[in-house]
Amino acid sequence: MPDKILWFSIFLVLYVSYCIFWGIRGSKKTSNPNEFYLANRNISSWVFFFAATAATYAGLITLSQTGLIFHDGFQYIGTSFIAITIPLGSVLFFKRQWMLSRKYGYITPGEMYYDYYKSDAIRIISVIVTFFIAVPLLAALFGATGFLVNLFTEGNISRELSMWVISSVVLLYVVTGGFKATVSVGVVQSWLFVFSIIILGIIVYFFVGGFDIFNHALSKIASTSISTWGNTKGYGGGDFNSYFAVPGVIQWVAGLGKNDPIGGPWTAMMIFTFTISFMGIVLSPSFSMWSFSTKHPRVFSYYQVWGCAAAIGVLLFIFTTLQGVGANLLGANVDINNNNLSISNLLPEISKSDHSLVIYHIISLMDKYAIWLTGALLLGLIAALQSTAAAFLMTSGSIITRDLYKAYIDQEMKWEKERLVARLSMLLIFLAALYLATFAKPAMILFSGIAIAISFQFLIILLGTLWFPWITRGAAIMGIISGLIIVVLTETIGQQITGNRLPWGRWPLTIHSGMWGLLFNVFVCFSISAFSSLSKMDTYRSHRQKFHNFLSEHMGLHPSRSKIRSFAYVLVLIWLFCAIGPGLILGNDIFGSPGNGYESWILKIPSIWGYQLIWWLVGIGLIWFLANKMDLSTLPKKAIRPNDLYVDTDFSPSLTSESPINYTENVGSGYGWILVLIGLAVLSIVFYIYVV
Repeated sequence: MPDKILWFSIFLVLYVSYCIFWGIRGSKKTSNPNEFYLANRNISSWVFFFAATAATYAGLITLSQTGLIFHDGFQYIGTSFIAITIPLGSVLFFKRQWMLSRKYGYITPGEMYYDYYKSDAIRIISVIVTFFIAVPLLAALFGATGFLVNLFTEGNISRELSMWVISSVVLLYVVTGGFKATVSVGVVQSWLFVFSIIILGIIVYFFVGGFDIFNHALSKIASTSISTWGNTKGYGGGDFNSYFAVPGVIQWVAGLGKNDPIGGPWTAMMIFTFTISFMGIVLSPSFSMWSFSTKHPRVFSYYQVWGCAAAIGVLLFIFTTLQGVGANLLGANVDINNNNLSISNLLPEISKSDHSLVIYHIISLMDKYAIWLTGALLLGLIAALQSTAAAFLMTSGSIITRDLYKAYIDQEMKWEKERLVARLSMLLIFLAALYLATFAKPAMILFSGIAIAISFQFLIILLGTLWFPWITRGAAIMGIISGLIIVVLTETIGQQITGNRLPWGRWPLTIHSGMWGLLFNVFVCFSISAFSSLSKMDTYRSHRQKFHNFLSEHMGLHPSRSKIRSFAYVLVLIWLFCAIGPGLILGNDIFGSPGNGYESWILKIPSIWGYQLIWWLVGIGLIWFLANKMDLSTLPKKAIRPNDLYVDTDFSPSLTSESPINYTENVGSGYGWILVLIGLAVLSIVFYIYVV
């Protein structure tokens, strides 16, 4: 057995043992739903800080970040602002969800949506969306695990075998130990993830030869047109090498697959809509459920400020940047090699279509120097993938059990049976994901690509539940259905379903599909809500208002800070405009034109990188300000009495001849099972297209 496989096996055995330990220990504390699903709503600050941060980012960063920076350069690094936009989404919603869950005892977001909107349709939609998000994402994460092991063992262990065996560890500790085991293992997974990303960045930095050599080499490339997308040709303020510049604010193109943007797809509008759409991670029912599990809402501020914005920001803006950009200088880019612009040829040349291999080849640099480290780094990447996988497996199985089986099939089942159903649901999702990853890779890629954009459509439902009582039930239902349809039509899967007959491609006008969906979602939702309000037929407004009255009584801003509310709005708008909006193109040459040589670079790094780093630091301050000074992640101003439950016996008034009937308000109510059948029909068609 080669030494690196031996070391990896040793680390893997230790890791699996730890996972099994927590699975067994957690199984002893699953005597009621709160313990199994939410760890008794008692997750501490530091556990949530580590576990939630890793669950949010680790799998996604490991899957794509380094490879896409290698492929697209500094324009893609703009997407690293997800370190700010994702916690921005949680700042807006987590505390308010936590308060409602404590007041009314919700375990899943579907229960909260149903109690607020009194709609079976919204509850069923949340279940369907959860399933369609969880299965392809789990398939991608599990598939990446098998792919890494297959490469590491030089093909001696197949992708499928390693994927099925190693991923079974996730299933084992999740189904036995529940949420407590998930977050406890997640803590160590977060350490392994951070360790791996930092060490990989240091490795590249070491082989490049230092900061000055790194940036001198970049300046030589910047003076050429060597890049995946050529030059920007005037988009973004000049004819720059697209590797070092954002190609304009927006481009009027039909989208990828029809006519590609000049200088690359990552315009300011693309970066803005992409990073905002990635709020979908924390808006999805799967992750909203995490907000119900903590001791108090101050936990969220540690996760938002120091976990996401600060720690993940460091990993994204510095260490993955070193990895992706540095790989071009270490021999991985054939064009740079051919022009004698690389520093060395330590890495094998990688084609543009295989950019995801970059991170594996960086690990392999340690084979000659510290063989044990090679095994440790591989395990760290696998742990990162599994941290996100475990989070989605746990919550998605719980949601299907509570919001589908318990709500509509067996409402009176005892806890022992419910726990069994929950475990079987998780097993079903697990097997579906592995089946997809094994036998239907094209479908896995297509569906995983739209998962986050789909979950982003829950923004309107959450805004209605937590902020705006005038959003009606019918409006929320029709809005999210419209959004989901548009997401599909502006992604690759839309072309596949329609036989490439659509006049646009993926992400038309360099606007992400998540934002396209939200635009239609908002238009439909607000139009129906406005009609209901103007016609004075919103018969359920008083029921919804009582939830908002409770939030207002307990949530309010501290009187000493009420005068700075307007300042907060202005601060957010300035940051959005400058960091990820149209102002981003200023970064192309504000600190020196990319092609004018190293001496013209004021910060001695590419101008766009320096600009991004500055606004990332400002973003950390923004999240801290909103979370703490605007009281969006602080303790409620009044104690919440969980047992003082509000029961409205008048939420469904009789519709007599004297009662105004609002048909738009009743759109979708009672038709949840029809949506289930439609979803199954669509799934069957897609399965036939891509598998059979």
